[in-house]
Amino acid sequence: MAIPVGDSYTVASGQAIYGGRFSVDQFDSWSVFSEDPAGIPFTTPGQVLVLQLHASSGANYTAGRQYRAVVSGYLAKDSYTTHSFYTARTAFANTMQIRPMDNYVGATPFETMYLGYKYSDGFVHLMTRRRAIATYEWAKANLTNFTPSKTCVAGGSMGGWGTLNVGLRRPDLFAALYPDRPRWRYNGAVGSIQVQVYGTGATSVAVGSAPNLAPQDGGGSVATFMDHIAYVSNTANKIRWIGWCVGWNDGFTPRSDHVAAVAAMRSAKRGFAFAWNNGDHGAGSIPTQITDSYPYGTFEIGKGYPLFTDHSADGDPAVDLVGGINIGLSFRNVVETASSWSCEVTSKLGARTVKVEPISEVFLASVAKKDVTIPAADTWVSVSFSA
Repeated sequence: MAIPVGDSYTVASGQAIYGGRFSVDQFDSWSVFSEDPAGIPFTTPGQVLVLQLHASSGANYTAGRQYRAVVSGYLAKDSYTTHSFYTARTAFANTMQIRPMDNYVGATPFETMYLGYKYSDGFVHLMTRRRAIATYEWAKANLTNFTPSKTCVAGGSMGGWGTLNVGLRRPDLFAALYPDRPRWRYNGAVGSIQVQVYGTGATSVAVGSAPNLAPQDGGGSVATFMDHIAYVSNTANKIRWIGWCVGWNDGFTPRSDHVAAVAAMRSAKRGFAFAWNNGDHGAGSIPTQITDSYPYGTFEIGKGYPLFTDHSADGDPAVDLVGGINIGLSFRNVVETASSWSCEVTSKLGARTVKVEPISEVFLASVAKKDVTIPAADTWVSVSFSA
């Protein structure tokens, strides 16, 4: 039986490994800092939790219940030993969020994209990525009103870049990723990435001269870690469903990367949805085109879902200024055993055709995809497979 794998780390001789990790990334202590009663999450059990990653300039939290945690080890640097986060309601039904702080050392903004900093030793240390994951681990240990297996990662702008940096390699923790205007590989310039130098600020470096990750973070070029297209292309890497959006005149991320990401996701038979327009960084934020049919909680760790391909409404991101792939499709009632798999599918946007095949950790038979004809909007059609 395949065992889900989390992050892997290189450990120096004599160092201890805790639960398969180099160190225990957890808070030393924590306390409630302040509260906004109107925004505190409901106590209703079984909610969907979203690890919501903020965009740049997210210093002043006023929503929900705010926390401060004392951190040390690989979660800290110099006097940067306090971590801030909050829990709050969202505009979505039965959904709550936990929002960690990424980019402030004291009052000084250092945008790390939920990755980390290049220290004086020349290595990039994934400190803020560790803090984001530690924030979710704290939620699992201290909150009882959500279903961990349905947890999602989401964020816009820098939070969109961070959604891939934090969530892509942790299929054991997160059921789906919703990056809004993410960076798949490069920053605004093809062939370069952004690195945050601790105490100095962001700098753009060529991929070939990018610094390496610290040994405890796996070593190797940070540019390789940030090449999410290469990561999803490798079918040995398990990933979760991804729904993203962008505008072609974004300026922070090249169009060519999104076109390449679509090709990689299709080639590796990954589940995804993608919406785009010809807007700039602000106008390209169209995440509701994803969440309207794939709301938070649609996907669950350990439960299969249909892989949609050849959707009749799909656009071509290499050509079309406005369009989408797998937009408006939805599914329900997945039933899976070792010998059979079935679900119902529909489109919220009208009559459509689409090919379907199962993505499942239970039904592992190799089967041919099936054509599904949806005759009208919100009309459910059954599709089934057997070994």
